[in-house]
Parts: sequence; structure tokens; C-alpha cells
Amino acid sequence: MLLGALPFGVGFFLMFSPPPFEGGLAAALYYAVIFILYDTAFTIVNAPYAALTAELTEDYDERASLAGWRMGNSIFVALLTAGLFKRLAETVFAGWFSGPDALQYGFAVSGAIWGLLIVVAPLLVVAFIREPQRELAKPEGRPNFVRITKEVFANRPFRIGAAIYVLAFSAVDIITAVFVWFLVYYMQLTPPFDSYVLAAVLGVAFLSMPLTVQLMRRWGKSRTYIRMMVFWAAVMAVISLLPPGNPALVLFVAAIAGIGYGAANVTPWAIVADIIEEDEWHSGERREGVYSAYLVTFRKIATAFVVGLIVPQILNAAGFVEGAAASQPPEAVLALRFIMGGAPAVLLLLSMWAAARYPLDRDAHDDLRRKLALRRAQQSAADGSG
Repeated sequence: MLLGALPFGVGFFLMFSPPPFEGGLAAALYYAVIFILYDTAFTIVNAPYAALTAELTEDYDERASLAGWRMGNSIFVALLTAGLFKRLAETVFAGWFSGPDALQYGFAVSGAIWGLLIVVAPLLVVAFIREPQRELAKPEGRPNFVRITKEVFANRPFRIGAAIYVLAFSAVDIITAVFVWFLVYYMQLTPPFDSYVLAAVLGVAFLSMPLTVQLMRRWGKSRTYIRMMVFWAAVMAVISLLPPGNPALVLFVAAIAGIGYGAANVTPWAIVADIIEEDEWHSGERREGVYSAYLVTFRKIATAFVVGLIVPQILNAAGFVEGAAASQPPEAVLALRFIMGGAPAVLLLLSMWAAARYPLDRDAHDDLRRKLALRRAQQSAADGSG
């Protein structure tokens, strides 16, 4: 996180800065390179940050709480960014400049402010968080990627947990990708009301996070996930079936959907955190970073495939015209409704099927921790007597 913080923030700033090249092709290539560098820096920061949930505590419920705080704050910052970044760039910072490039420079100022915050945030984690030191045998030799990969995929709870994680976040990413288009082209909401609906979803997702954490304490993580995803899939199906042109009704149902949206963001991370003890039991090592890196990689691949390939293919086949001022062909509108309601429901059903088979409930995880504590004590005593 220390190494990745500065490139992370600089990359964000450069994405919103005027390109140093003239011409559309040169600018496109420039921003493609900048985005790849930015996204790489994001991974360098995000993978170890996500690993801290499992590393800071082994307690089943504390991990649920940590995941709730982490994802709740992420949603809150997304809400602030959605509400402030563009507005400040266009209405405040652009006024600091004159000429035809004033708007570009306004976005550059917003990019600089957010880029600075992006640098500072991981540095605060580095400065104030202390990772626990555990007495474990150190692996011999250099890490072997092939061996580690085989051991990771031999971990049955990880395979199931990864499936839950990838399917859940694929549903989240699909809805996020088309939500505004759905509001504008099917629900016929005009700006800024579409922004109000998005704010309602994110705001309720943030405010409902304590509820989701409490349900995980009461029902367990897998049961909470299944029940909340049934609720969310049903609400999204209702949204896709609403008649257009009723802003108040859309706002109300979208706010309810925020509860499921928040749960879909936090419960998969709480579930996969518990696979670390299963790995330690079989390998004798603590490898939170390894598993976090695989999960982050899986999500990138899934997002590229689902959002970058499948969704555009469906919309293109339906005749969707990106940037259309007012209307879309009926087939494109129907495709948007399917992507909002039907496609996420299929993914969530598959993820719920996986969650029903996830073996590490509270009792199983507590038993695993007891066995690990006993083995660690025996190893410590053997080392002391030796």
C-alpha cells in the first residue's frame, strides 16, 4: 500500500487532465496507457487493503463488522464523489479559468483534489494500522506460483467463496453499468432526478450497513447472503417491471433496492475472509494477501467479460445507440430492462446455490480456530523445549 499510494493518486489525476497530444487517436492511446497504469496501481493498493479484513482478526463476527465498515465507507465515498466531483469541476473550478479549455482544467482540478485524497488514504492505513505478528513456520525458498495456485484451488471453501464473490459482484457491476441508461431511456427520468435515484440507492446502502452486519451476527454470513439476495433480486425485478414516468415510485423502490445493494457489497467479503484458517490448517501458513489477490483478479476478469463484452453485445444486438438524446429503439429498452432485472437474478441465483454449500459457518469456523490454537500451542511448546 505504501508503494502503490502515490502512483494510484497520480494516475487518477492524469485521467482527468488534458492530454499532451493533439488528435483523437493519440489522446485515446494516451488515456488507455494512463488507465492501465492507474488500474495497476489500484490493484497494488486494493489487494493488500482487502487482505487486512482477514489478517487483523480471526473472529467470525469481527470480520463481518470490519467488512461492513470497509464497504460502508466505500459506498459513502462513492456517494460523495458522485455528488461532488462533476458538480465542482463544472460549476466551481471551471470558473477559475478562461477560454475554451476552462472545463477541461476544471476537471483537472477535481482530479488533483481526489488524487491527493487517494494518496493520503492508504498512507493513513500504513501509518496507523499494525498487522498482528503470529508465530508460524516461515516457508522455505522463494514463492512458487504454480504450487501456490494448486494449493489455493485445492481449498474447497475458497472455490465456493470465490464463486459467491464473483457472481455477486458481477450482478453489482452489471446493474451499475446500465442503471443510469435504464432510468433515462426506460423510466424517462430527466436530469437531475436520475442522480437523485442513484443517490437514494447509495445512501440507503450506506445507512443499512449496520443492519446487514447485525443480520450476519444473528443468522450467519451465508444465510444472511442468501436471504438478502432473494430480497434484492425481487426488488430489481420489480424495478424492471415498473411503468415509466413515475419518478416518486421509482425513487421509493430504488431506495429499498439500496438495502440489497449494500448487502451484495459486504457479505461476499465477510464470507471469503474465513477461508484463511482453512488454508492455514492444511498449509501451516497465513496467506491473506494471496487469496485477496486472487479474488481481486477474478473480479477484474469477470468485470471485463460481463460488463466489457457481454452487456455491450446484448445492447448492440438490440440496437442501443449510446449518447442518444431522448429515445432508444423498443428492443434496446427491452434489453435494458432484462439487464436490470433478469440477468442479475440469474447470477444471484447461482451465487445463492453456492452459498448454500459453503461449509464454514460460525460453528465450523470456531472449531477450526480451536484446532489451530491447539496446534500452535503444541508447536510453540515443541520449539521451546528444543
